[in-house]
Amino acid sequence: AISQPYFELRELCDYLDKDGNTDITRKTVSWYLTKLIESGRLQRVAHGKYAVGTKQQFIIIPTDEQRSLNEELTHKWPYAHFCIYNGNIISPLQHHLSANNVTYIETEREAIVAVFNHLKDEGKVAYLRPTRELIYNYIDMSQPAIFVKPLISESPIQECGGILVPTLEKLLVDLQKDKDFFYLQEAEGVNLFQNALSLYSINESRLLRYASRRGIRKEIKTIIQTINSHD
Repeated sequence: AISQPYFELRELCDYLDKDGNTDITRKTVSWYLTKLIESGRLQRVAHGKYAVGTKQQFIIIPTDEQRSLNEELTHKWPYAHFCIYNGNIISPLQHHLSANNVTYIETEREAIVAVFNHLKDEGKVAYLRPTRELIYNYIDMSQPAIFVKPLISESPIQECGGILVPTLEKLLVDLQKDKDFFYLQEAEGVNLFQNALSLYSINESRLLRYASRRGIRKEIKTIIQTINSHD
């Protein structure tokens, strides 16, 4: 009936009511859609937009090292939030595989300097908001290191294994925006998005809302439109 990759609630209601003799209300349709989403047979890709079939959920499994770091930091700064993940989670999205063994720690701007100094005092190889030039000239991304960065307010994060990690939507936007991900931008950035869209379930509303907060909503929409035009 509906051949598009996604359909809207309005379109489904119009289709069901095309003969003008249905007793199904919009509220009832919404209820059935919710049940289909819960069963995994349908996915919500944006507000009022749905896609048939299932895709993988982007799942991050924290390592013991990341759990230990989280426990250490939350004990020392109990009122701060810490989003912690390793760069190897990007590998499934890459077209040209680039080694990344960096652990990223994101926290409130007021805490990043103190967190960075603490990590250095503990003898860890840590960098505070490293620039493109610093990474390109002096940092071997294949070797263990820690990048301390500010956590953007209202970032779409999730709890996995007891620690906060980025959602796929946050990760995709950050890869396009942050200077320390320079090697994954431009053409490779489009490839990342294409792989993400084909492999994983993505909440478009969440993606664009966060992109707006980072000031790159237009750029993200252009990437998505470019990919869709080639499908």
